[in-house]
Amino acid sequence: RHVAWVLLVAVLAWGAFGYAMMPERKDPDIPVRVAAVLCPWPGVRAEKVEELVTRVIETKLAENDKVDRIESVTRTGLTVITVRLRDEIAQTGEIFDDINLKLNGLRTLPEGAGPITFLKDFGDTATLMLTVASPRAGEAELALRASQAARLIGGLRTGADAARTPRLCMALVVPPRVPQAQVERKLAIAAGHLSADSRFRDVKSASEPGMTVLDVATDLDPQAFRELILGFSRDNLRHADLNRDLWRPVVGRDADDVARQLRAQGGDAYTYRDLEEFTDTISRTLRAVPEVAKVTRWGVLQETLFLDYSQERLASYGIQPWTIRDALAGRNIVPAGGVADFAGRNVSLDPTGEYSSEREIGATLAAQGLYLRDILEMERGYETPPDNLNRFTQRDASGAWQSGKAVTLAVTMRAGQQIGAFSKAVDLALDGLRQRLPEDLLLARTSDQPKQVHEGVSLFMRSLYEAVILVVIVAALGFREWRSALLMALAIPITLAMTFGMMHVLGIDLQQVSIASLIIALGLLVDDPVVAGDAIKRQLAAGMPRQDAAWMGPTRLAKAILYATITNIVAYLPFLLLSGDKGRFLYSLPVVVTCSLVSSRIVSMSFIPLLGYYLLRPSARDASTDTPFARAYYRLGGWLIDHRWKALALSLTLLAAGFLAQARLKPMFFPIDRSYLSYVDVTLPEDASIDLTSDMAAQAEAVILDAARDFARTDASGKDPLVSLTTLLGGGGPRFWFSVAPELRKPNYAQILIEVRDKETTERFCDPLQTALRQAVPGARVDVRRLESGPPVGVPVQVRIAGQDEAALRQLAERMAGVFRSMDIADRVSDNWGAYRFTARVDIDPDKAALAGVSNQDVARSTAMAVSGLTVTSLREGRLLTPVVLRLRAEERGTLSDLANLYVYPQAASHKVPLTQVADITWGMDTERYARRNHFRTVTVSCFPMPGVLPSEVVARAMPELEKL
Repeated sequence: RHVAWVLLVAVLAWGAFGYAMMPERKDPDIPVRVAAVLCPWPGVRAEKVEELVTRVIETKLAENDKVDRIESVTRTGLTVITVRLRDEIAQTGEIFDDINLKLNGLRTLPEGAGPITFLKDFGDTATLMLTVASPRAGEAELALRASQAARLIGGLRTGADAARTPRLCMALVVPPRVPQAQVERKLAIAAGHLSADSRFRDVKSASEPGMTVLDVATDLDPQAFRELILGFSRDNLRHADLNRDLWRPVVGRDADDVARQLRAQGGDAYTYRDLEEFTDTISRTLRAVPEVAKVTRWGVLQETLFLDYSQERLASYGIQPWTIRDALAGRNIVPAGGVADFAGRNVSLDPTGEYSSEREIGATLAAQGLYLRDILEMERGYETPPDNLNRFTQRDASGAWQSGKAVTLAVTMRAGQQIGAFSKAVDLALDGLRQRLPEDLLLARTSDQPKQVHEGVSLFMRSLYEAVILVVIVAALGFREWRSALLMALAIPITLAMTFGMMHVLGIDLQQVSIASLIIALGLLVDDPVVAGDAIKRQLAAGMPRQDAAWMGPTRLAKAILYATITNIVAYLPFLLLSGDKGRFLYSLPVVVTCSLVSSRIVSMSFIPLLGYYLLRPSARDASTDTPFARAYYRLGGWLIDHRWKALALSLTLLAAGFLAQARLKPMFFPIDRSYLSYVDVTLPEDASIDLTSDMAAQAEAVILDAARDFARTDASGKDPLVSLTTLLGGGGPRFWFSVAPELRKPNYAQILIEVRDKETTERFCDPLQTALRQAVPGARVDVRRLESGPPVGVPVQVRIAGQDEAALRQLAERMAGVFRSMDIADRVSDNWGAYRFTARVDIDPDKAALAGVSNQDVARSTAMAVSGLTVTSLREGRLLTPVVLRLRAEERGTLSDLANLYVYPQAASHKVPLTQVADITWGMDTERYARRNHFRTVTVSCFPMPGVLPSEVVARAMPELEKL
């Protein structure tokens, strides 16, 4: 007995140590066997990118024999390829490194394509998403801006005529980091346009640092005037090129009206450059935390210095854009001048010349006596168009919803760590950083896996307490004494302690599947101790001494207990036969259940006799058979034995009925996860810009806020369910959930993360939200999605068609889509190719080009530089390297008709040729998006099931028609 007590204490200590050292995470640790490859070819149509870039990269990827599947999406100017390794691959690092080396050695891509970006961590799931957002400008700044506007408007409206004439004024706030001169230049262009319009008279403008004002005499109402100004900016000034830190313009009748709107509308307190600096500080701080593996940022805008040239001005000076490029390249040098040995000492020669300011760029000599500042307009802004944008919406101190620019950090936990300790370490690092950040800067956990794990562990502990209480109550009622009830209650924590020890030895993490397995095991692990304890009581009742009864009772039933335990274990072992990520995801379920049942068996044959020796006493009567229930049970058992053939027939009938009932159940491999998060996918036509996507996403955000207010009025809780909205534009953002595969570089796509206060309301809120969004957001496909358990699935119902003929693929895809549309249980039918896009094609006449002294390459480079810009050098500003882009000024490329006015500049000569002299500009429709799977074009037709319908039901209904196709 002394040895047994030592072993009991050791088991309890082993369990406590295993539980304390067991890694904690949200999902099972599954090796990421998916990587992504991105290769840009700016301005080239999708079909050409597919033929010359996508196919070449796919062929190179297929050279690795561990590759299982290659999928690609090719669109104008970009190809995105995802490569998946075979399911049996557990260590992916060396394989991905080999693939990366093969891609780095690729030399057959066409000129202008690349560089190739290989993302081996594409499939990593962020443990924590931290969104850093700008708050609304404070009251002091709003009052200052209002007084500025009033002062400028008052200065413009002097005189009796101004007081009698109906007038409108527009105020535009210019943040400190935005160059005032470039805003004033745009304002002057707008004022000139208004002066030429008969609806406007006496157009005036004024400005001072931080504010520009435009004042006109007109009969238009303020809203119509504001829309006119925005339309002019969009059509003539390349609205997308304007600095994104500018506040939205405010239009009013007088200074008081403008001041009131400024206070109501406001603007962001910080710029994108400010957010970049803040998040860089935060990310560097978090990378120093031992529990953190990596930190990535999403939504950071690359600051850019634009050199805008005018074709007429360059012609007047006899200068080409290539001359400017060469002048900058020759002036901005970085390489060292060498190292020389003088008198035994090494002396390095460090030539100066690297640009460190905009002034130095402007002072660069372009020609004899002609500086760049004399022929170019320099504008500081952000990359155009941006790859991605981030917006965050939450309530302010007054309870009103406020939306502002944001940057999201994806923080990944180091392998083998406990997620609770990770969360505390991150909070501690942020607390220490707070004094170095602005007090009003918003930091929000927009995806919080530590919270989910904490709730899962709390659920298990609550289930454990409930199980102990229920066992005590049932044992007390069944055995009618407290000693047996106490023995059963002690068996549970001892068995769990041994289970935790085994889990630690086997390397099982504490995650959602293992926690669910422990909860299942709570109902099984008490069986063996109950039988062993009852056997001991029977031997005591028969007069056997305590020491002998504690040993003989369980021993006599050892074989029965063993086979019962093996039967329960075998029932869960088939889960180990699942292959791929599904098998890895569920691997811990049979292992944990087996550990708990084996522990239960060991405890029932060792520690139950030990504790039973001290706790159990012989009963005065055999209570187990002297009860009405026991007598009825014995009578039933006797009848079944006497009529064994009838009993067999009855059991077979019940078995058949069970199989029939199972056939009517709705199959679903993984259930929908119950979470605080859901998300909305907003997809526009393939040719939509990121700014149009932002506008549509803003409409969707407004609908979500309205739906939340309606939900609060109709739901039994009576509370607004929303906590925040995080909008990710231009892609799917960081991978915040294991089952959600992010979109990469998709300007017509936005993802809105919805966080609610109570995860029980997610399902009730999502169904009516889908209906509201469908009705209120025309021109876009809007899908409300709930988070799923298990590996990524995507749209739940998908049918693929593979081939090479585009027309045949589209025809079959439309017929498949028609099958789904004809079903009343299918909703939101679409395919992954989308519609055609409007394109402008430059048809070059090679003979005319040769006679004019230009090449096809000169035409392509000249048009690309004018429209999209050409990076000619860089400007180093501290730790940041700012690209310097040469482009045609916005006034000369604002409309489609301006394309006909472009010039072609040959690189080998000094003359220029009108584009229309050597090429014709034609208009047409092209496919914007090509999807491929394993080297063949593939159209995927997909749909969602209606609420209350499972995807398997949709597939079963559609299968007869699909087989006909």
